[in-house]
Amino acid sequence: MSVRRPYGIVLGRFQPVHLGHAEYLRAARRRCTRLVIGITNPDLAALRATAEDPARSMAWNNPFTYYQRTMMVEAACADEGWTPGDYLVVPAPVNEPDRLGQYLPPPDEATVFVTIYDEWGETKKRRLEALGYSVETLWRRTMAERVTSGTEIRAALRAGSARWRRHVSPRVVPLLEAYARDLTDRRHTGQNP
Repeated sequence: MSVRRPYGIVLGRFQPVHLGHAEYLRAARRRCTRLVIGITNPDLAALRATAEDPARSMAWNNPFTYYQRTMMVEAACADEGWTPGDYLVVPAPVNEPDRLGQYLPPPDEATVFVTIYDEWGETKKRRLEALGYSVETLWRRTMAERVTSGTEIRAALRAGSARWRRHVSPRVVPLLEAYARDLTDRRHTGQNP
């Protein structure tokens, strides 16, 4: 049995926020007083490849800015009925462990909650434990057992398909519609999607 600390921490790219993320956030929120939601890869100009999952750092897999992802996370939390006192959104440069502590509560005040689907999840868990955090695995699943896939949602958005709508919470839908228009505009002007 883990010790209940005042803060719980979850980390994710949220590219975009989808129903699988909502499941993760709910499970972690039940286990803490206040949930700190760390958005990884906050600076898209500083993306770093990882051996465990090099595609995570590719520009086309990271189309949404930190601000856009924060807005989506807040919308998903509102759909859960949470107030800002229930959670806090922060940048979380997980690929720069020496900087991560600047954004997260200290290890003696927080438990990190992870879900593991692949080797990247295992690596993230080890990195956080090396920083002194108590890390609790909420579940281990195969990639095929995921609720949904950010990769599939991004592909549907790029293709102009509406199939992505059933994979995100209601308040995220209008945000993604606007952000998808922005992605289309950037593609037409030759900017990085």
